[in-house]
Amino acid sequence: MKYRISVDVGGTFTDLTIAESETFTQLGSHKSPTTPEDRSVGILNAMGLAAESLGLSLGELLSQTAVFCHGSTTATNTILEMSGAKTGLICTRGTKYILWRGEGRRQTMFNYKMEAPKPLIRPYLCREVTERIDAQGNVLVPLDEDEVRAEIRQLREWGVEAIAVCTMWSIVNDAHERRIAEIIEEEWPGVDYCISSDIQPIIREYYRTSCVVLNAMLQPKVSRYLRNLQGKLEERGFRGETLIVVSNGGVVPISEVAKKPVFMLFSGPSMAPEAGYYFSEIEGIPNCITVDMGGTSFDVSTVLEGQITTTKDGRILSYPTGVASIEIATLGAGGGSIATIDKGLIKVGPRSAEAVPGPACYMRGGTEPTVTDAYVVLGYISPAHFLNGRMQIDRDLAVKAVKDHIADPLGISVEDAALGITQVVNENMLGGILDMTIRRGVDPREFALVTGGGATAVPVAFLAREMGIKKIVIPRETSVLCAFGANNAAIAMSEVVSKYSDTGDFDFEGVNQAIAGITGKGADFLTRMGIKPQDQKFELFVSARYPMQTTELEIPITLDGGKITPAILEEITAAFHAAYLARYKTNDPASDVEFLMWRNMATFQRPRIVLPEHDKTGEATPIQAMLSTSKAYFGGGEMVDTPVYDGEKLQYGMTVPGPALVVLPDTTIVVPPFAVLDTRKHGYFVMDVDVSNRDAGVKARKRALAPAV
Repeated sequence: MKYRISVDVGGTFTDLTIAESETFTQLGSHKSPTTPEDRSVGILNAMGLAAESLGLSLGELLSQTAVFCHGSTTATNTILEMSGAKTGLICTRGTKYILWRGEGRRQTMFNYKMEAPKPLIRPYLCREVTERIDAQGNVLVPLDEDEVRAEIRQLREWGVEAIAVCTMWSIVNDAHERRIAEIIEEEWPGVDYCISSDIQPIIREYYRTSCVVLNAMLQPKVSRYLRNLQGKLEERGFRGETLIVVSNGGVVPISEVAKKPVFMLFSGPSMAPEAGYYFSEIEGIPNCITVDMGGTSFDVSTVLEGQITTTKDGRILSYPTGVASIEIATLGAGGGSIATIDKGLIKVGPRSAEAVPGPACYMRGGTEPTVTDAYVVLGYISPAHFLNGRMQIDRDLAVKAVKDHIADPLGISVEDAALGITQVVNENMLGGILDMTIRRGVDPREFALVTGGGATAVPVAFLAREMGIKKIVIPRETSVLCAFGANNAAIAMSEVVSKYSDTGDFDFEGVNQAIAGITGKGADFLTRMGIKPQDQKFELFVSARYPMQTTELEIPITLDGGKITPAILEEITAAFHAAYLARYKTNDPASDVEFLMWRNMATFQRPRIVLPEHDKTGEATPIQAMLSTSKAYFGGGEMVDTPVYDGEKLQYGMTVPGPALVVLPDTTIVVPPFAVLDTRKHGYFVMDVDVSNRDAGVKARKRALAPAV
């Protein structure tokens, strides 16, 4: 076996990268349309393209594949569409409305018009049973097993497909939850169920209940999907190992994630920052913003001083998951986002044309204008070179869609209407970048912008100029960046335990016992993966706060001989005070510090993919890679002549001044008049952006967006 394949399934396209598993040399990347009715078909189609490029049959490729890494939006889309299993909850008497109450019926206290959040499941499906355990783990009220049996039968009569179990203080004593699990198996063999103490034993009842209910909603659909995919791969000769990308940016075996699909909620985009930093690090830049624009959404993530920004509580549709994840801002702004007119103004998204019918120019029956159609109208995407000629698109259909739905109603030209669409979607994307940078006190001008996704290289220069960012890194793998990141991802598993203590009376014995439990689970996991003890890496964190506060900061900790000692406690306390000061510009060193949850990240960094280096060209000029000259619109009322270059023929040392289009097999790079594109020795591109005319660009944008009078 000699291949390592990674696949990322998006809403519009399925992306694949392939590398040699022994030398870790990158061999190529491929794209195929996603098949929503059965996503495994799109995966196999992409694998077929990879096999064809290597002169192999699909069976020969799979039989020689050692590792298959898979990132997917299946879990994400299931929750976004609320198409998961009908789920029932068994909980402690008196807590059935916890999902309804949540964190308050109004997220913004003074916005009386805000609609109350909708609970994950309706209250009648939350079935209470008599039992009670206190915060010390003492049984106050024994479990009424007859009630449990009656409620399971009731849920079965109501056609429930999965059961979640969450009882009070199971994080310190899970005996009642485990007994309920045994009764479920006795009363209803084969039903999907999960208990909160297994899925994520975190403090705060609402967070834990939300997490276990999300997991139960996902479990039947995701497990069927994974079994179906694995079965089809094995039918075609695959005998290697399947790894699934999880929310923390790592990969785990398929058997580990099948019972905990909630850890897959952010599987798709979580590989982007790792891949983005891979290229930023080569370029010698420790800070980068990775932007990933696909067909359906736009994702933003950051790396600060070489550290990927993470959160201990990833959320989806405002529902807490309790799962540590890569911090990503996701917006409904992709190439397939549909443009409409709302009260005389152009609006883009969040509705998407997706893979079917797709943008109007795809000739699949779509009639509404999308961002991709606007790019085609403006000349940013060349029909003659789209996807290296593998897919035909029709500019006339794009023009018609923009004209009928935007230009004519607003009384403006088709070109200005298309430009308006792109500028509105750019504003939406800039909002996501602002959320991850300036609104957190981070200056984006100190960062490089790294592109990911098939559509990002079109607007990225305009985004960079608006943000004052001078350098953009554009990998040749930009359209399959998440798949590339998955091939580089570490094997990683996060374990958490809730154990309260504070600096006033620290429970050294209890905390050290709790930490030993989660580090032991991490070591067991890596050992099951066949990883030698010397290659195993562990990172520990604690969630800490001042007394009476409701939010915590996560602080990294280092143990002394595997334990927290008084000296280590002083270091942790000092680190918390410093982190609090850095975040909030104030702190209280005289106050006690409370510790709530302890988290262990067990990892093994697999060898990274190696990009081949190229020799620098001497007298060669980019004219040797020139394909043609087309027309493109950058404002000003007229289309301008724009050279089109074959990106595959641009060599190390060549420089392309704007305006220009650089076409690659699965994406197009737009080089505006205010930018210059260079090729680096590892094959990726770097665009230098002139931000000196930024204010003039803002004024021009406002004029273009002004409604016709």
